[in-house]
Amino acid sequence: MEYSTDLGRRVLLTLAGVALLLVVGLVLSQFLPTLVFTVFLYYASRPIYRRLGRLPLPKSFLKRAVPYQKQVHAAATIFFFLLPFVVLVGYTLVLVIPELQSFFGEGGLGAAYLSQFQELQGGSPPGPLADLGFSEVLAMGPAEVIDLLRNATVQSWLGRVSDTLIGSLSLLTSLLLRVFIMFAGTYYLLTDGPRLVGWFLDTFDGSGVLREYAAAVDEELSSILFGNILNALVTGVIGIFVFSLYNLVAPGSVQIPFAPLVGALTGIGSLIPVVGMKIVYLPVAVLLAVSAVVTGQTAALAWVALFLVVTLVVVDTIPDFLIRPYVSGDLTHVGLLMFAYILGPIAFGFYGIFLGPMLLVLAAQFFRIIVPYIITGTVETTQTSLSEYDSGES
Repeated sequence: MEYSTDLGRRVLLTLAGVALLLVVGLVLSQFLPTLVFTVFLYYASRPIYRRLGRLPLPKSFLKRAVPYQKQVHAAATIFFFLLPFVVLVGYTLVLVIPELQSFFGEGGLGAAYLSQFQELQGGSPPGPLADLGFSEVLAMGPAEVIDLLRNATVQSWLGRVSDTLIGSLSLLTSLLLRVFIMFAGTYYLLTDGPRLVGWFLDTFDGSGVLREYAAAVDEELSSILFGNILNALVTGVIGIFVFSLYNLVAPGSVQIPFAPLVGALTGIGSLIPVVGMKIVYLPVAVLLAVSAVVTGQTAALAWVALFLVVTLVVVDTIPDFLIRPYVSGDLTHVGLLMFAYILGPIAFGFYGIFLGPMLLVLAAQFFRIIVPYIITGTVETTQTSLSEYDSGES
């Protein structure tokens, strides 16, 4: 009887734990894009964080900072690397979004919102307010103002203005909250992430297979997120500014159409194996050359050659040279990665370009490490371990 009571208690606790995990998962699912971006920022900033940990510090400072060394390094990484990076990417999006709206025509949602905003803020609302000047409104008496505000058309216009302001404030608040979650999550992943993973593995990994799986996933995510995707983002930002500067000095016949959009596509093209970003800028160069010949300005072909040389050196070679040495993972097939980059955004939206490769790595390493253990009961260990990846974080 005592055994049955203990077993029943354990079953109830198990059910309560499962219910708790479901509730936590439901809450976290509402912030899935934010969590995905947090993981990306963690892997993007971790090499910088580790390099800061290896820098020699003055002895006087080191004595005071040793208890908070990880916190100081994490805060410095976020402030000097992540914050400027996020601001730069945000500014880049501000440049690209109008290009997308122009490219897809004036019937898009952004153009419609802009038209409505201009109607609300342009100083020419419908109804009685359209016939009144600012000085006339100020000269009104209290009774006249009350009569004007009771007008149905004016009330409708004020309601739309109020809804627009409230919606904009709500959007800004939500955006700031998510940005705070991303930076705070990245900070705690840098300082306490390895300790949390170590506790989980020590508690639940009796066979060592989870440690092997975690090490392989960590290696591949570090390679993909810090190497490939960060390279694409940096390349896209450089491409946008280089192409925009080129348009400032190049003749009109060989200017790049939708330069910020082409720069962003160049960064995305760098994710494609073998051809890379050449699939974007080489057709653009051909288009510019054809435009110069058709318009009879053959001398402008020199500008096309300049475009090719600058793009090859500044956009194509330099980012790859600086970031590619950090790309060391080779466990995930490049063809599968390409499909993950393509299908991820289609399935999940913009953040799918990060979530797609994450899911691919988790699944691929599961079948490579966990499935053989399930079938044979043995673990094939490699020289890769989590301790190697956590070096420099203590």
